[in-house]
Amino acid sequence: MAVIRPSSISLLAQAYEGQGEAAKALEELQLALSLDSKTPMVHYYSGLVYLKSGKFAEAAKEFESELTLNPSNVQAKYNLGFVLLAQQDTAGGIKLLREVIQVKPDFADAHYELGKALLQKGAIREAVVDLELAAKLAPDKPHVHYQLGRAYLAAGRRNGG
Repeated sequence: MAVIRPSSISLLAQAYEGQGEAAKALEELQLALSLDSKTPMVHYYSGLVYLKSGKFAEAAKEFESELTLNPSNVQAKYNLGFVLLAQQDTAGGIKLLREVIQVKPDFADAHYELGKALLQKGAIREAVVDLELAAKLAPDKPHVHYQLGRAYLAAGRRNGG
């Protein structure tokens, strides 16, 4: 008799999710969690499926569960920060994104999301710093340059100077 491993189910769930079948992916992930709720990355992948489905509260719970099991999971912390910002928990999102950047200073998306949140909060100078770093780390992403331009305008600067 074959032994079903939660990690194998997790891989199948990723395949379903990659095919756009979120419901099947979540079924597989729930099965993996029922076999072993402490399997690495299953909560993380569940969070991603919920996030892509726009179910932010569910995504937040899964990323929190993953971080309980694996506090050093930078991607889970980043995604939780992103979700908190989407849920208007600006302080919580900013705190987590700063923690991500401390561990991984070259994480362009974290700088971008942090800069965008700081700009919305009115912390213009801080926003410019993070958005400039994001633009340096990811020069090919137009949305980063757009937000940086907004920050420069808010700071009264023209052409970045």
